[in-house]
Amino acid sequence: MKKSVLALATLVSLSGAAMAQSSVTVFGIVDLAMRNLKGDDDLKLLSNEGRAASRLGFRGVEDLGGGMKASFHIEHGLNADDGTTDSVFWQRRATVSLSGGFGEVRLGRHKTATRTIVDDFDPFGTSGMPALSRIYGPLAGLTLNRADNQVAYIFPAMGGFYGNVEVNAGENSNNSNSHRGVAGRIGYKAGALNVSAAYGQHGTGNKLKSATVGGSYDFGAFMLSGMYTKNEAGAADQSVLHVGATVKLGQGKLIGSFGKADGNGTTTVAGTPRQNADATLIAIGYDYSLSKRTTLYTTYARIDNKEATRFTLNGAKGAALIASGSPLGRDSTGYEFGIRHNF
Repeated sequence: MKKSVLALATLVSLSGAAMAQSSVTVFGIVDLAMRNLKGDDDLKLLSNEGRAASRLGFRGVEDLGGGMKASFHIEHGLNADDGTTDSVFWQRRATVSLSGGFGEVRLGRHKTATRTIVDDFDPFGTSGMPALSRIYGPLAGLTLNRADNQVAYIFPAMGGFYGNVEVNAGENSNNSNSHRGVAGRIGYKAGALNVSAAYGQHGTGNKLKSATVGGSYDFGAFMLSGMYTKNEAGAADQSVLHVGATVKLGQGKLIGSFGKADGNGTTTVAGTPRQNADATLIAIGYDYSLSKRTTLYTTYARIDNKEATRFTLNGAKGAALIASGSPLGRDSTGYEFGIRHNF
């Protein structure tokens, strides 16, 4: 009897130790903004993404011993305004990893290196109405964001240097398949300074080639950032120059952003070739933290389109209105008030 009790106690002890070596975390964001837009996207709406996209995720890590860990991260977008979800449930991220002193090997769906660099140096985090990505032209029908079937290697910590390389298997030969490609990023972060560069090729045939260099410096009371992107696809190309700033104001912060896009693509209007993919984006916002998890914010933004360009502040919904035949080169202006809650 004593041996049975001892064996049971040992089993419970080992089980508790095993459970202590692994963990699963539920996390997410609910972000909604009352938005008013004028221009090509003339709308009044409750937007699902002001400062960040609403989402629900699960992540976990298991200690394998010897400094090695296994982890997973699955995350899907949710539309808090109407309760629906993205058509692909885990479209934001679905990865499994092994990590240790050698770095990290990550498999699954994740953002590309040519997108994460833009996220890092856009003071609005490439989210919502003022996202710098609003004025990136979809050259070759491809966009720079997430990729399926990704095999990535993230470098280990190396005295401030960081980076990753990735290969994305398209699993078909469709030229419009933005998932196929290779990309990489290298950077250096020490103290207040952060500088980085990224390059990638996406799609097949008429590939989208993208290169970005960026940097930021935190002065304490305020931070300055900037980057330059060059995208090419066949004979078409576009360059985007951006500068941004964040100023701390007690429990709040003031955010400013300016982007200028220049492209060489043309659209024929009434028999006359007109330049497109040219625009400027200016945005200013204010965030006020009620707590570590809850923020109130407001934003004003404007896109000035040149000639045949039709960029909008509202992404897909604005694009749908544009397709119905709105005037060429019409500007897009908007303001919003919102709440973001992290959990």
